Order: sequence, then C-alpha cells, then structure tokens
Amino acid sequence: MRKLRPKLQLGMRAKLAGTYALIIAMILLVINTVVLRSLEESYLYDRKAKTLANASIISLAGQEEILRQDRSSFYFIRNFGEQLQARVLVLDGSGRVTVDSFGERWLEGRLLSYPEVTAALEGNGETGVHNTSKGERVLYAAVPVTREKRVEGAVMLVTSLADIDATVAKIRKLMLFVSAAGGLFALFVGLFLASHFTRPLNKLAAAVRMVAGGHLNQRVDIKSKDEIGRLAGDFNEMAARLEEADRTLRHFLADASHELKTPLSSIKVLAQSLLDGREEDPAVYRDFLRDIDTGVDRMSALVGDMLRLTKLEDPDYPVPLIEQKVGTLLAHVKGMVQGQAAQKGIAVQVSAGDGGEISWPLNGDLFTCILLNLMDNAVRYTPSGGRVEVTAEILNGELVVKVRDTGIGIPAGDLPRIFDRFYRVDQARARETGGTGLGLAIVLQAVRRHGGTIGVESRPGAGTTFEVRFPGTARQQG
Repeated sequence: MRKLRPKLQLGMRAKLAGTYALIIAMILLVINTVVLRSLEESYLYDRKAKTLANASIISLAGQEEILRQDRSSFYFIRNFGEQLQARVLVLDGSGRVTVDSFGERWLEGRLLSYPEVTAALEGNGETGVHNTSKGERVLYAAVPVTREKRVEGAVMLVTSLADIDATVAKIRKLMLFVSAAGGLFALFVGLFLASHFTRPLNKLAAAVRMVAGGHLNQRVDIKSKDEIGRLAGDFNEMAARLEEADRTLRHFLADASHELKTPLSSIKVLAQSLLDGREEDPAVYRDFLRDIDTGVDRMSALVGDMLRLTKLEDPDYPVPLIEQKVGTLLAHVKGMVQGQAAQKGIAVQVSAGDGGEISWPLNGDLFTCILLNLMDNAVRYTPSGGRVEVTAEILNGELVVKVRDTGIGIPAGDLPRIFDRFYRVDQARARETGGTGLGLAIVLQAVRRHGGTIGVESRPGAGTTFEVRFPGTARQQG
C-alpha cells in the first residue's frame, strides 16, 4: 500500500494541473480561432473593397475602349491587369467573355454564370471567393459597364488570395507557437498550484494514516481560512477527542482492573485458606464464605456500575423523558436510604415546590439513580446526628435540585476530580463504605443525558451541597 500512495498523490496533482492546462488550452483555442477568423475577414474585406473599386475605375475610365471590343480594348485591359497584378475580363451583355487581359483564346466567347457576373449584369457590383481546380483561392469582383444608364456588359477582376492565405498561415504558426509556450507555462504553473493546493491535503492524509495506526497525538498545522483549513480544524478536534477518549479508556481499564483485583485477591486468599486449612469449625467456614460473598457482591456492583456508565456514554442509548412528579420520586429515594440513615441517627428531609407538586420532563430511572447516589453519599459521609436535606424548586425556567449535608466535606483540591471514574477523596475510607468509585461519574453522565448541569460546593467539616439543574418546560400542579 505504501508504494501506491505517491502515485495517488502525483495523480491528484497531475489531474489538477491537467485541468488547468486543459482550460487554458480551450481558451487559447477559442481565442486563436476568433482572432484568425477576424484577421482573415478583415483582410478579405479590404481586398474585396479595393478590388471592387479597381473594377469600377476600369469600367468608368475605359468605357469606350471596352465597348469597342477591338485590339485597343485588349491593350487597355492588359495594362490595367499588369498594374493591378490581376486578371481582367470584359463580358458582353449576355455574360460571354469578349476580352481577356491574359490573351488566352480558349476563354474568349465563354459564358460565365458566376453569381458575381449575374449581379453585375443586373447593375450591381459584387465580389466572391472561389477555389480553382488547383485548390488556390481567388477573388472575383464584377461591376457593370453602362452606357446612357443601360448595362452593356461587365468588367470582372480575378485576383489571387495566396498572399492573404500566406499571411494568415504565418500568424497562425506564430499563435500556435505562443499558445504552445503559454500552454507549457500554464502546465508548470498548474503543477506548482496543484502542489501548493495538495500539500495540506497530503499533510491531512499523512496525519489520518498516523491516527489510523494508533498515533492519536497527531495534529496538522494548516492556517488557511478556506474549506481545507476548516477540514484541518475539524480533524484536529476529532484527533483530540479520540486521544482523550483513548486516554480515558486506558485509565478506565486500568482503574477497573485495579478495582477488580482487590476483591479477587481477597476471594483467592480466602478460598485458598479454606482449601489448605484443616479447620473443622463450621462457624469459621461461614465467616470465610461470608467474606467471599461480600467480595462477589462488590465485584457485581462494580461491573453493574461499569455497564451503566458505558450505556450512558453511548449517544445511541435511548433516554426518553416523560412528565414525572418530582415529589414522588424524592420520597421514593428517601425511603431507599432511610434505613441506613436511621442506623446512624441522621435526619433526612425532602421537599418539592412551595405548596404544590412539581411535574417535570425526566427519565424516572436516571433521576432516581442521580438522587440515590447523591443522597447515599451524603448519608455515608455525614457523622451520626447529622442532617441531609433535599429540595426541588423551579428557578428561571429550570428544575433545581439541591442535596445538602452536614458531613465531613470535601477538600478544595479534590473538588475538580470528584466526578472522575474511580476517584476517591479517601481511598481507604471509601472502600470501607462499600463504594465502587463510579457513583458520581454515573451521576454526571445521567445529568448530561437530561441536558442538565451539576455543581458542587463544599468545605471540610462544614458539609457539602450538590446542585443539579434540569432544563425543560415545567408545570406547577396544585
């Protein structure tokens, strides 16, 4: 595949350069054709006017000599022909040749039926271009010879157009040479421009290959403001997101492996002790099996949280929102933590709205998950005799839910990281309380799937307050 890439790149440059050259060649072809035709028509127009004027001069100046049709007529016509370097023919009223300046007998008495002769005998001067049997182009110009306003015959001049054809041919060759030189120049310019235009694309292609090979730290430095520049910006943003996602995944896998390793090691040690020991007391076996069961429950909870978090991070995972009674949901979650709170002597209070029930578009399961994690943490980290308070109200078109506790609080240095996966403020104490380290990460993703935001304020020894805001259209029901 690597051997094909230069050919593809060269092919793209060649296509662009070829396109430029083809366009310029077509333009030059049209220009050359128009210019040459205009020049030829201009030369012919001048020659026709000049030849027609000369024929008129002969007709007027030598009227009597022409009509006599004797030897003097021949000498008169021949002298004019030599001066004009043209063949002069005198025709009678029927269109037959009576005098030929070349003196060729075979032409005398011959009837000429050319359109120019017909027009002249009708009293009008006319010109026309004809081809001889040898392929030479000649110009015919015929004018009437009149006596007392009556057409008695005609004078026709026959002149070669070889000089005009030769001149046009020279100009054609010159224009072809100039066009060829211009085409080559255009080709080189096209190659240069194509190389210039494809250089950023080649950078992008190389970066894409590196990213495809797993080097996600690739970026392209393209500053242009056109479509390629925007494409480069989108690529850099995509690569940054991929790198961050890869880093997050690696950390997640490492943290998950570490979290699973601890209960697995404990289970392994307990099971090995049971296998190697000679203890016969059933109570000892029950204690060991109870510890093993606790380890399995911890691993099961960890795997369950990992699966839930993975689903929430999947943009295709459906999160339908329907109208929910917020007070009912708060009361339900309160019932789930009430037992644990009662054991520690912690008072739990919930309230929704001021004198009425709030209805809001929510996902019931995720909202319950959010409140359960926040309230469970509040109860766990609040000393005996403390208080946990949950409120829900509508502020500025948003549902605002706050979970306050009088617990141990969170150090300021740990606040920015509390929503990270497996992050614990106190590793030993967190494991003692049975947390998986994924609760707040799940809360953050669940809030985001609602289109909401979450914030936290805390001081060590003064408690913690989580504030969750849910956008939407609210209805206050009495």
